[in-house]
Amino acid sequence: MFAVVPPEGWTVDDTSGLGQRIRVVLYPKGQKWETSPTVMYVNPLHQDPERRATLRQMIERDVLSFRQQFPEGRVTEEKPIRTAKAKSAEVRYFASQGSEPTEAVAYVPEDQLVMLLVLQARNPAGFRSALPAFEALVSSYQFVAGVQTPR
Repeated sequence: MFAVVPPEGWTVDDTSGLGQRIRVVLYPKGQKWETSPTVMYVNPLHQDPERRATLRQMIERDVLSFRQQFPEGRVTEEKPIRTAKAKSAEVRYFASQGSEPTEAVAYVPEDQLVMLLVLQARNPAGFRSALPAFEALVSSYQFVAGVQTPR
């Protein structure tokens, strides 16, 4: 379980993303998840218990997947963001056309998973205007409880 505080002007929704296997989605008030030009979401990326990867390896896999899908795309490493429990969230910006980014991903390492906090916009202007909300969302994130594994 995790907790986030929706940024001012944003709606938090724990049902609209379930069809896409996304646990928590956010969008500007007055919009809808399916049609909003700018959205955010929070979703876990689970570790393979047989072959645990480092945070760096998991980010590299994500970046490689992006580059395979968007050969002209660009990924930039940004300044980490501190979460509510003082964890360091690694941040990457993704620009599918290689120019200005339209997606940001914060990667927060937890014991058995990496939590992804994502901002997606249809255009660079929407991305830029939503960045403060994204930073507020990441800053509010805290892991509350996880599945216990036998020792």
